[in-house]
Amino acid sequence: MLHPRAGNGVSWARRDTYQTRDVTQPRAESSMHGEAVIEAPPERVYSHLVDVPSWPDWVPGVRRARVPSGIRLGAAFEIEVYGVRLEAVVTEYEQYSRFGWIGSSVDLSIYQAWLLVPVAPGTQVIAKKVERELTTVLMRNSPAEEIYYAHQDTLLRLKQRAESVDEQA
Repeated sequence: MLHPRAGNGVSWARRDTYQTRDVTQPRAESSMHGEAVIEAPPERVYSHLVDVPSWPDWVPGVRRARVPSGIRLGAAFEIEVYGVRLEAVVTEYEQYSRFGWIGSSVDLSIYQAWLLVPVAPGTQVIAKKVERELTTVLMRNSPAEEIYYAHQDTLLRLKQRAESVDEQA
């Protein structure tokens, strides 16, 4: 499935979905991969990724973010995404080059990682995401297609924010 706005500087590799049918809890696992070249230095791109309290302003599906002690390797934070509150921890934190986290609740678990590679004219961003959820959570809160496109929209919005003229001033 091709994202409808893939031609806006963001490429889409794939989304793979696997389902299991447990008697009590049907689960689905999705892995997503997207890439973008952002005309901004890695430092600027990275600053948006690690500004977790601002995620509700630009990351689709994130409604709330609480970071009690700042973002660094091993830091805990909470976010509400797709209507589910996740307890999360920063698992990868290499300044200006890699940021990753794992979040979980009873109904949903997410792993997300961002790799930033300096290239002309700025930064290549490689985003990977794996979600494992109860299929009922997906159906209750959002159409599956919306969640699929949210990963791609995050890259588009990151590109727009990092390339913003206001930020460069």
